[in-house]
Amino acid sequence: MNINEFVMSEDAVSEVLDFVILLGIIIISLSVIALAGYPILKKTQDHSHIEYTRQNFIKMAENFNKVPLGQAPSQIAEFYLYEGSFAVTGKSSINITATNSTGQRIILADTEMRSIEGTIGETAISYEGTGVWVKYPEGATLNVYRPLISSVGNSLVIPVVNLNGDSFIAGSGISSITVKGTPEVVHYNNISGINIKINSRYEDGWKNYFRDILSWNECDTDECTVKLDVSGMDVYILFTQMDTVIK
Repeated sequence: MNINEFVMSEDAVSEVLDFVILLGIIIISLSVIALAGYPILKKTQDHSHIEYTRQNFIKMAENFNKVPLGQAPSQIAEFYLYEGSFAVTGKSSINITATNSTGQRIILADTEMRSIEGTIGETAISYEGTGVWVKYPEGATLNVYRPLISSVGNSLVIPVVNLNGDSFIAGSGISSITVKGTPEVVHYNNISGINIKINSRYEDGWKNYFRDILSWNECDTDECTVKLDVSGMDVYILFTQMDTVIK
C-alpha cells in the first residue's frame, strides 16, 4: 500500500471514532467529578480546620484562665491560621446586680468583656468571659468550654475578664497570642437576688449555659439575661484587665 492509499484508507475509522468517544467520555466524567467533588473537598477541609481551631481554643482557654485565677501573670498560645483571622474584638459586656443585706440594689460588676475571636469561613470561635463559644453560619451558638463561674455551698465565684487590645491578623501561617494581667478580688457578703445581663454576639450560648449547666432562670424582661433567686450568698468577683497581643 502506497502513502496515498494509506492516507485515504478507512480501515481504522471505527477504532479512531471509538477512541475519540472514549476520550470524550473520560474528560466529561473527570470534569463532572471535579465540579461535584471540589465543594465536598472544600467543605471537608473547612470542617477539619474548624475542629482544629476549636480544640486549640479550648487548650488556649485552659492556659489563659490561669491569669484571672492568679496562677500565672501571663500566658502565650500559638495557632496555625488556615486562610482565616484572629482578632481582639467586639463590644461584649457583663452587668451584675444584686440586693445587699440592707435591701439595697447594688452593682457588683459593669464592664466590657470583649473576646479573642478566630474565624474560619463564616464560622466564629471565641474566647470570651473565660469560656469558649462557637457560632455557626446558620446562627446556632455552642459553649464548648465552660466559663469559670462556680458555686460551692453558700459561695459564688464569678470571673470578670476585660480583654484589652486591638490586634488583628489574617491569612495563613503561625500566629501567637499573649495575655497578661493581675486579678482583683472583690467580696460581697449576704447577697440575694442576683441578676446578670450579658450583651454579646454569643448571648444565646450564654443563656443556654446559665440555664442548662448552672440551672439559673431566664429573666422575664430585657433588664437581665438570667437571675439566681438566692439569699445570704457570699459573692466573689474576680476582676481582671487582661492585656492581649496577637502577632
